[in-house]
Amino acid sequence: MNAAAKMMRFPFSIIPVLLVGCAQPPAAPSFATCESLDSLALGSRIVIGPPPINSFQPPTMDIAAHPFTWRNGTMTSNGYAEIQSAGRAGGSRNEMAVNNLLVSISVGFGQTLQAVRISFGEYGGNLNVSVNNDFRNFDDFAQINGTTIGGVQVSVPSGGLGNDLGQIEFVGTMTDQASGLGQLAVGGQELWIDDICFDR
Repeated sequence: MNAAAKMMRFPFSIIPVLLVGCAQPPAAPSFATCESLDSLALGSRIVIGPPPINSFQPPTMDIAAHPFTWRNGTMTSNGYAEIQSAGRAGGSRNEMAVNNLLVSISVGFGQTLQAVRISFGEYGGNLNVSVNNDFRNFDDFAQINGTTIGGVQVSVPSGGLGNDLGQIEFVGTMTDQASGLGQLAVGGQELWIDDICFDR
């Protein structure tokens, strides 16, 4: 029997071979929900202390103040975050100036996030990040580009070299952290953040 006849007799025999390479790649995160911070009053501040002075509560999340760790490992509780509108994070209208403070992002106790994207401007000092109780202390966002923190992939598609603005993305399951650090915590000394977009 020639090859053509075999193909006619067994028309489905090559299907398993063809299907081997047909697996669909995982869907890219859509960052569908965005918190612009525009509902927060200009000039309002949070500091470490009892509620309500320790948190902002925009419509989609809770943002709370926590001690910041300097480059040498010393912690400070004297920082603050303030709502401004100078465009230093490259986002929309109102933004958050973070000064010697770690701010947690929470979408609710017991909830998870699958992806987070933040617009930022970093203009001096060091930075802190905590994901799934994995804490990192570093100088510029570019240093954690392409790394995995707490099982979550980190990428910095733009900026992050210091004295610039850009975006940072976290992709992977982010759960409640110890010490009330929400599903994600980010901090800096001369850091501005805006347009916190996420997928659950």
